[in-house]
Amino acid sequence: MKKTFAFILGSFILFATLLSCTTTVSGEFERPAGLDMNGARSIAVLDFTVQENWNADIWSGRNSYYRKEREKEQIADYLASNLQKMIAKEGYLSLASPIEAEKALRYRTTPPCDAYVSGSITHYEDRIDRRVREDDEGKEKVYFIRRVSFTINYSILDAATGKELGYKRFNASGSSYEAESRRDLPDPIRLVKSDMDRSLREMTRYISPYKEREYYSLIKDKKNETLQKAYKLASDGNTEEALKIYSEYYEASGSYKAGYNAAMILQSQGKLDEAKKLLDDVYQRNQDGKIKNALRNLNSELDYADRVRTQKGLRESRSRKNSQDTSSSPDQYEESIQDSGLITFPTE
Repeated sequence: MKKTFAFILGSFILFATLLSCTTTVSGEFERPAGLDMNGARSIAVLDFTVQENWNADIWSGRNSYYRKEREKEQIADYLASNLQKMIAKEGYLSLASPIEAEKALRYRTTPPCDAYVSGSITHYEDRIDRRVREDDEGKEKVYFIRRVSFTINYSILDAATGKELGYKRFNASGSSYEAESRRDLPDPIRLVKSDMDRSLREMTRYISPYKEREYYSLIKDKKNETLQKAYKLASDGNTEEALKIYSEYYEASGSYKAGYNAAMILQSQGKLDEAKKLLDDVYQRNQDGKIKNALRNLNSELDYADRVRTQKGLRESRSRKNSQDTSSSPDQYEESIQDSGLITFPTE
């Protein structure tokens, strides 16, 4: 058993050492939004609602009702306010005032934005479990654990037509440590904060293009001095000089290592078309699985870039036109919004 453990540990250390010695080049790339927003340039985040099917197991007391209501409001406010902050940080969509958006919905006036985000919290459960165990002296001791779970529903609506453009659902859950008193248990929002933050990040990427950093490993040649020199330059951060050496050596020798590394550097610099042309040529000369995988990844990157251009093109086109559908009457607009079941209007 000890020998097996030592072997596994040694293998892990060796793998980590080899990985740390690998030279990589990196680049930041823009990813398309998960949802095509029909060229929307502005958005309003409406107040989140909480459905009344909450199952809250809160201990009795005159303040229990107000405590439960406050916790509901905290979760709803946290989601709405932080979604606004994250959209503002991305900078792709401009934020319209939620107050002005609510007024437009209430009085059926021209929307102050191109789209709305509406959110709701459903299937909420806040349960406190009671456990009894014997302590070291054989006496019974009571402990409490809090468990919280609910579903977060996000809907994106076209502000001009009321049509639902997209919908996302996330589950949030968490449990506390054992506490000797109910009052020592943490608030629900602390237990589900990480899940709520995850849903907010994914929602922001759903409606806005975003950036990611990608890393590409270079192939090391232990025998060729020219390739070793280029590899060292890339390792030191001098990728331009390394690219020059790799490119010239590939032209002269057809070395797949030189061609592959040159293509990876070009890709890291965002020169995707040049990288594709070079990598296609390398693959034609060397039907290697590593090069095939690199081509697949590069083609995906080109597809992402095309989608981003399309989304931004629609956005610019919409800015040159009247983004509102003036053919819809206020009554038709109200009816389309109400039919979605996501926003309700007050009755006269």
